[in-house]
Amino acid sequence: MKHQSGLYILLAAGFSRRFGSPKLLHPLPSGNSVIRTTIDTLKASDYEFVVVIRDDDMVLYNHLTSLNVDVITVKNAEQGLSSVIAEAAETLSTKTVDWIGICLADMPYIQPQTLTKLTSYATPNAIIRPYYLGKPGHPVLFGRDFFDELTKLTGDDGAKSIIKRFPDALRAIDIDDSMVLYDIDKPRNIR
Repeated sequence: MKHQSGLYILLAAGFSRRFGSPKLLHPLPSGNSVIRTTIDTLKASDYEFVVVIRDDDMVLYNHLTSLNVDVITVKNAEQGLSSVIAEAAETLSTKTVDWIGICLADMPYIQPQTLTKLTSYATPNAIIRPYYLGKPGHPVLFGRDFFDELTKLTGDDGAKSIIKRFPDALRAIDIDDSMVLYDIDKPRNIR
């Protein structure tokens, strides 16, 4: 059963410049692609999610079609991560949800129970962020009160500016999952 109070958005609109090739399609030792592994985690968490990709990334779009997932496209990915979040948040602004969780597609090793634990803290007026050994990780969940802020983001700093502007809303959740800190930005990070 899908929980309708929240929605994860899986950001997959990057250009893989540091990786050197389309990293989200790169196979992991399991044989599955990076993005499929991340999607499998989201499916296992049993929360609704959408995948956000560039409108010109037909190779990734075709891969996702075979995985039977909801996809939204963005036009301004070259302007940076914040712009991708803003465009996706604007597209999803009509959804009736209490929170949006921002996931990064290049973090395939996060455990499904981590996502479930984070959602248990989500409220319309809170920002929920996992911490592992005192270090902030992903995904970050933004309550409905911050949706308008998300649609106004610009640049390439993600949603850090919102977290900085509303420190009293931030709830740091200690998580026993080191993978909330681990992204694949270079081929040597494949494990």
